[in-house]
Amino acid sequence: MLDVHQLQVLAEVARTGSYTAAAASLGYTQPAVSYQMRRLQQAVGAPLVVRVGRGLQLTETGRLLVRHTDAIFSVLRAADQEVSSVVARGGGLVRMVAFQSSCVTIVPEVLARLRQSDPDVHITLTQAEPVEARRLVRTGEADLGLLCNWESEDLPEGETAMLRVPLLDDRRCVLMRDDHPLAGRAEVDLAELAHDDWVMESIRDRFLAACTNLGFQPHIAATADDLLVIQSLVTAGLGVSLMNELALYTHVSPHLVHPPLRNWPVRRTYALMWPDMAGVPAVATVLREIRRTTRAMGANFTGGSAS
Repeated sequence: MLDVHQLQVLAEVARTGSYTAAAASLGYTQPAVSYQMRRLQQAVGAPLVVRVGRGLQLTETGRLLVRHTDAIFSVLRAADQEVSSVVARGGGLVRMVAFQSSCVTIVPEVLARLRQSDPDVHITLTQAEPVEARRLVRTGEADLGLLCNWESEDLPEGETAMLRVPLLDDRRCVLMRDDHPLAGRAEVDLAELAHDDWVMESIRDRFLAACTNLGFQPHIAATADDLLVIQSLVTAGLGVSLMNELALYTHVSPHLVHPPLRNWPVRRTYALMWPDMAGVPAVATVLREIRRTTRAMGANFTGGSAS
């Protein structure tokens, strides 16, 4: 029988790449980590790590065991959550992580619904972009994540063993003043904006690559990651911007319009969790309200849909 504590050590060694770093993370001494790893390798009957240069690398057996370790810890976390929910008589705490625009649209609506339907279910929220959100869910630091990716992208690494629940699709839009020459268009091509100034978020690799493919280098007049700041700067005439429909769902500043961007991938929003978490009553309750909320929102999007 494999020892859970030894599996935890293995998972931390895999994450940090060394016995020393794993020991610091777990609060153990480095010899204690070495001892636990020796015991685990003896139990398995095969090496789990090999030294490569100054670091460690998992063997094929080690990688296989780490994948199972993730699933084992998922079951333990789900059991802990479910027991807590029973003790709380139907209540419970759900740790959620969500990307920016969902934090100002989906999450507040879900919280309002829960106050009415299930006041004993509580949420703690962390805002994080999908890469970090995926890590938090995978490591068990969050029970439920709201993530997004583009329809043209492959399934992100690390999600194959997890439960992915589609929620809604929305389009990328061009945010501009209502006196812009293209403001009356039903859709806008990116190439038509080659000579405009831009107010853009700091993560803009896809946008820059698309501009390069079209043969122009955009002039970035401002960089901002706050949705209201971007709207304010566009309203002031500093430039145009790109936003998804979800980010524009609850508020659009006066004198701004947002026609969809033609020939741009649809963005897909989804919930991510370990499969066992879906059976925890508090998590299932939150997911139910998320699905109800996104179903209503998605019906209002121009080219999107709700699942």
